[in-house]
Amino acid sequence: MRRALAVSVVTSALLGVLACDRGGEAQTRPAAEGAHSDSIPDADHGTGGHDEAAPHEHPAGGDDHADEASPHTHTAEGGETAGAISLSPEGRANIGLETVVVKIRPIERTLALNATLQVDPDREAFVSSRVQGKVTAVRAKVGERVAKGQTLVVLQSLQIAETPPTVEVPSPLDGVVLERTVTTGETIDATKSLLHIADLSRLLAQAEVYETDLASIRVGQMARIRVTSAPERIFTGRVVRLSDAIDPERRTLRIWIDVPNTRDRLLKADMFAQVSLVIASSGNTVAVPNEAIQTQGAERFVFVQNGDKLVKQNVVTGERNDQYTTIKRGVVEGDEVVTRGAIELATLASQPAGGGLQDESKPHSH
Repeated sequence: MRRALAVSVVTSALLGVLACDRGGEAQTRPAAEGAHSDSIPDADHGTGGHDEAAPHEHPAGGDDHADEASPHTHTAEGGETAGAISLSPEGRANIGLETVVVKIRPIERTLALNATLQVDPDREAFVSSRVQGKVTAVRAKVGERVAKGQTLVVLQSLQIAETPPTVEVPSPLDGVVLERTVTTGETIDATKSLLHIADLSRLLAQAEVYETDLASIRVGQMARIRVTSAPERIFTGRVVRLSDAIDPERRTLRIWIDVPNTRDRLLKADMFAQVSLVIASSGNTVAVPNEAIQTQGAERFVFVQNGDKLVKQNVVTGERNDQYTTIKRGVVEGDEVVTRGAIELATLASQPAGGGLQDESKPHSH
């Protein structure tokens, strides 16, 4: 609801600067035949897209990707750019408009998994004293970074028949204090855990894979990890370990993915994460970022930069993963499509001021 309100506010602001090009006949292109599924494969099936249409049409004498370096325009039958949106620099800034160049790239098949970030057991330590004593000072607080060898706790030994020496308890590794269970003045023995220290420069993402997908999983596979606290960041990791036992009730196998953290430690222990595990790669094909694809009913379209205009262009989509969608017809390599701001443009296109943007039914020519 908040997003809809935000789009409404942006739309109202942009309609004041919108100038639609109505000089030509409405731009027309073939509609996609029926509804298309471009959802990310789920963990049970991992299915890709459907073979929905013939290849993108090019001028006679060319092949599927003939001379993509030459200029490519999206025009109506009369040769003039139609159904286009013109935005002033201010209007573009208001929606944070960004574009990318369409490329031919391999499309990876991915398996979507839910995961929890955990401290690597080989990168953590529970600090204790080797002698019984009375704590005289605690020199570390929860959340503080400590260095290997740094004094964390000072105590006076209470061992019998000895002059009470001062004992310093050092940190066994570089890391962060996750937990503190000791206070000044407390009497402790060698069995008490005083501090929990962990190196968070790398974490483990623990995920569960259904038994039916196990044939696709192996150590060393690359994974992309996303967390809700940093939705625009993609963290990469690799599978480092597989469990040897299936959960008898859930019919799943645990896997662990090693994930390097950022310098400012954006990833935290016990965070929930979404994992896209790369399990295969298809051949090279025309593909665009997922955020470029907009939908309206069965129609799928993108906005193409054509000179100083933004032209709505119907597309036929194929396979889709967590990053890219393959395009079977509608745009070609070298076209420039809108990514950020595409939702706002789709809203503008649906307004009466969008004019010819509604008519996309006639053949599309290049």
